[in-house]
Amino acid sequence: MFSDSRFRATVLTVALVFLAFQSPGADRMEMRIPDIPGYVTLKCDLHMHTVFSDGLVWPTVRVTEAFREGLDAIAISDHIEYQPHKNDLPTQHNRPHEIALPTARSLGILLVKAAEITRDTPPGHYNAIYSLDNEALAVDGFLDAIQAAKGQDAFVFWNHPGWKARPGESYRFEIHDELIEKKLIDGIEVANGGSYYKEAHQWCLDENLTMMGTSDVHSAMDPPLVTRENHRTVNLIFAKERTKASIKEALLDRRAAVWQGDHVIGREEHLAPLLRA
Repeated sequence: MFSDSRFRATVLTVALVFLAFQSPGADRMEMRIPDIPGYVTLKCDLHMHTVFSDGLVWPTVRVTEAFREGLDAIAISDHIEYQPHKNDLPTQHNRPHEIALPTARSLGILLVKAAEITRDTPPGHYNAIYSLDNEALAVDGFLDAIQAAKGQDAFVFWNHPGWKARPGESYRFEIHDELIEKKLIDGIEVANGGSYYKEAHQWCLDENLTMMGTSDVHSAMDPPLVTRENHRTVNLIFAKERTKASIKEALLDRRAAVWQGDHVIGREEHLAPLLRA
C-alpha cells in the first residue's frame, strides 16, 4: 500500500486468493469474489465502445463478452461527438443500447444505458450512465451537455483524466473544480484499462467522489482475459441486490472499488471486510 497516510489503506496489493476463477461450463467463467456484510459484490464495466462510435464490434458482442467473462453489469458508452463510422452507420445515439438489450436480457447481464460526452482536454471525456435519451446530450456547449445528462438524473464520471497529461503535469483545471463544486460529476476513473491515476485517486477521497475503474475497450476481447493477473479492469460494486437500480444507489453512495491487475483500490471501509471475506 502507499506510505502516504492520506490514502488510509485505500490501495492494497493482495494475493487474490479469493479472486479465483472457475468455469461452470464452456460459455461462462465465474469470478469468485466474496460479498461483504449487507451487500452483494457485483462485477461491472461501465465504459466500452462499439462500431456506433470508434469501437470495432457490434453492440451484442459486448454483451456476450461480458457474459463469458463473468460480469454482472455493463454500460455501452459510445461517443456522442466522435462518430468515425458515420459514413457507414447512421448517428443514432440510443441504438447501441437498443440493439444490445435483448441479448443482455437473455443472458442475465444488467445493461445500463450510457453515452460518452467527448470534448478536447480540458475539459476531457465524461461518461453519462443511467441516461434516458442520449440524443439530448448532442448539444454544442460542454456544460450544457453535462447539465443535460444531470437533468436526466444520470451518474456522470470523468474518464481517463490523465490521458493527455505529460509526466509531472497536472491534469486538473478550473473547469474540473467547477464541475466538482457544482456537483455535476459523481466520480472519476482512478483506473482505465492499464492506466492508474494516483492524483485522481486522491481527489476521489478529498472530494467524496466515486472511484471508477473500466476497460474502455474498443476492439474485440477474444480470447477473454480471465486470469487473476490478466483481466479487464472493472468496478467491484457493493450493492444491496443484483439490480440496475441498486447499482446506481451504490455508486451514488460511493460503495465501489476498482480491480486492476493485482490491485484492489477503494475505501478502507469496503476493502477491509472484502479482504476478511
